[in-house]
Amino acid sequence: MEQNKTKPLVSLITVNYNGISYLKDLFTSLRNVTYSPLEIIMVDNASEDESVEYTRRNFPEVKIVCNDRTYMFARGNNEGIKIAAGEIICLINNDIIVEPGFLEPVVEKFIKNPEMAAGQPKVLDMNEPDHFEYAGAAGGFLDKYGYPFLRGRLFFTLEKDEGQYDSEIEIFWASGACFFIRKSALDEVGLLDENFILHMEEIDLCWRMHLYGKKIYYVSAARVWHKGGGTMAAENPRKVFWNYRNNIFLLVKNLSFLNLVRILSARLFLDSAAFAGELARGKAKSAFAIVQAYGWVISHIPLMARKRKMTQRNRLSEDDFIFKLIYPGSIVWEYFGRGRKKFNQLKRRNYLVKQL
Repeated sequence: MEQNKTKPLVSLITVNYNGISYLKDLFTSLRNVTYSPLEIIMVDNASEDESVEYTRRNFPEVKIVCNDRTYMFARGNNEGIKIAAGEIICLINNDIIVEPGFLEPVVEKFIKNPEMAAGQPKVLDMNEPDHFEYAGAAGGFLDKYGYPFLRGRLFFTLEKDEGQYDSEIEIFWASGACFFIRKSALDEVGLLDENFILHMEEIDLCWRMHLYGKKIYYVSAARVWHKGGGTMAAENPRKVFWNYRNNIFLLVKNLSFLNLVRILSARLFLDSAAFAGELARGKAKSAFAIVQAYGWVISHIPLMARKRKMTQRNRLSEDDFIFKLIYPGSIVWEYFGRGRKKFNQLKRRNYLVKQL
């Protein structure tokens, strides 16, 4: 994709399951997008509502893939990627609305930065349009123990967008709520790992891209608004299960051996403390979800070992290079122990923020 070529085709893919209440707002906002050329693909995970019929009737420009059963987020998006014709692919949640000009700055960033494999826009809260949203905010990072966090959202604190994160920086991971990917990077690195099923599969994909020496950027000039919890609320015990299950899976796949041993040892202690904390808050179901997550990890060691072997065999970058985008402190301690509720209050935030 070179600057002197015609503008690249962008393929927008949304996975839908019984989401008819969201589709009108999403597709109407996409119909008003000012960028061209563009294709829109809806992957329907065997919805029981009238999502498919509604879309065919009201938005005939949308290409529809009908799965024979619910493939969840990872495989659902992979099915869309397989038929996408675009040089740039955007995975976008069905509970999002976009600004008409949100694609132009992202495409420009891809064109000007050949090393860019993925990116995300500014993700704001549809319920509070001037606040960052839980699932995306202003770009994602991991702390030294593997816990993910975002500029603009630490745990349960959502910041107001006052331009404090308008710097366009390199990030560790881009949010799956609105996730831009260069198609050629997917051809090289591979698709979303379907064993994640849902949650953190985009972080895994971003990590694999870093292992190939590629870069991921946050593009503040592009804005979208996310409903938030449209698919699963943040404190839903099911989400707690997926987050803990997949976070450990993520570390096992992608860390070098010595770092894996070091970080997993710490995580056993920290996640035990999280279990106790959930019980203390009266969240017995969430506490049990953490236990279930570790039960899955233990029972799927052979699967994780196979995935790890594949990832480690193909990596081109060492952990020292990748750790330049990992926060050198504990986000858990800073948030809960020191009361630092905002990204700009983190003690070593400048380690991460390298403006372009």
